[in-house]
Amino acid sequence: MKKLFYFLPLFLIAVMGMAVTACGDDDKMISENELPAVSKSFISTYFPTARVVTVEKDRNEYEIILSDGTKIDFNKSGEWTDVDAPMGKVVPTGFYPAPIDIYVSTNFTGIGINEISKDRRGYEVELVNGIDLLFNEQGNFINYDMD
Repeated sequence: MKKLFYFLPLFLIAVMGMAVTACGDDDKMISENELPAVSKSFISTYFPTARVVTVEKDRNEYEIILSDGTKIDFNKSGEWTDVDAPMGKVVPTGFYPAPIDIYVSTNFTGIGINEISKDRRGYEVELVNGIDLLFNEQGNFINYDMD
């Protein structure tokens, strides 16, 4: 019985260690060369003066940090899902539907887009002033995001 009390804590520690490892991060650092061609093309087209500082890959996406502080997420196919400029800065235009730019420039003169995310429902845009907007897949304004 004494042996059981001795081995039980060791067994529990081992099981907990395996559980933490199994649930742990699958993120790993990779080189820029390992990015999908679509991602590399996106970066060179829309961020020609910035260099890639880090590339982190997990099972389903890539997270890139550029030398200008911009963070970009790409899905496993290499298509962008989120572009986040540093605080107070704006993302470049042209990689999302033009109606988004038209709506923002018409209704928020002089205020640019700080972050844009896309998913199957459309686009979520955060302006430099902190206002969040929702757009459909075509880039037409839906509503303010109150979340």
